[in-house]
Amino acid sequence: MKIKTYTALIICFIILSCKKEEKITNQITDKTEKNKSNDQGEKANLTVIYKTRNKNNSEEIRITVSKQSEYDKYLLAEDKNLILVSKYLKNENTFRLVKEDTLISNEYNYTSIGKESFEKVTIKDQEYILLSVHEVYQGSAVTDETVSFIILDTNTLKTYTLIYGGETTVHNGEAIVGKFTENKILDSNPEIKKALYDFANKSKWVFHASKDPNHYTNYMKKWETDNNTVNHLANGYSGIPDIIYSTYYKDDLFSFTGDYDESQSIENDNFKIVSYFRGNILAFDKNKQLYFPIYTEACVTGCDKKIRFVSENSIEVTYHESSQNETSIIHLNEIIFKN
Repeated sequence: MKIKTYTALIICFIILSCKKEEKITNQITDKTEKNKSNDQGEKANLTVIYKTRNKNNSEEIRITVSKQSEYDKYLLAEDKNLILVSKYLKNENTFRLVKEDTLISNEYNYTSIGKESFEKVTIKDQEYILLSVHEVYQGSAVTDETVSFIILDTNTLKTYTLIYGGETTVHNGEAIVGKFTENKILDSNPEIKKALYDFANKSKWVFHASKDPNHYTNYMKKWETDNNTVNHLANGYSGIPDIIYSTYYKDDLFSFTGDYDESQSIENDNFKIVSYFRGNILAFDKNKQLYFPIYTEACVTGCDKKIRFVSENSIEVTYHESSQNETSIIHLNEIIFKN
């Protein structure tokens, strides 16, 4: 009787285990099918942004994107963005999909395709397509931005990518102050590398400054070097130092830095001073007819500064976005100028 009882228990355990395993397997299958369905649904909603055919009209390359902004077809601003490339071969009167690959897939990034994209180049009798994709995080916690310069082999759909990354600042519009990432794969393909760099160096997203550190286009970098600081923040502010070093420039730093509202500027008989929104404080010395940076800083939130004269040669700077409204006094005649 005991043997029969044990045997029955074992059989029961096996049956329950099998049912449990079957249930888990079904859950995994359901999840896989759901993900597969979601992927197919996302791909079904893609929009063709570019297509081209070969000379024989027998092959077609299509580049498709996920939901576009209603204001700009080159901007993708959803929580999840996707850019695909697909290759089709002509079969009688229709084109049949033969290969597909992902060019860009990200989440919570504003994603822009450069309007100069889809330029064609020929390297060693093979046709390539060039495109650029700019990505910036949707929140305010990350200030870094990247641009992917991509070259696509129309035969194999193989891609090579040159990455450029850095930060935008108030003085350079859309251009990113940054650098290119070293890429050993490109080093072993010099013709492709040259094509990518030629393409990238024409982009509005790549900032080109003079190699001369004393040139006015490098005034921010020089100010940061002279003051031994880098005031680029996501949120918050750096605070005004007690001793400030600066440099005189004959070139118009206001025009180079960009547009500003007149409410952001103050002037007296000696100076005109501008506090750029969440950015730099720049000055023009009317007596010397020279420009100079007083303070350089950039942030997403928290560092906007209000300025006013408190004496002929002194200004008050208030971080008005700060809960503490920190205030500093800068004596313009105490700034130390370097060559």
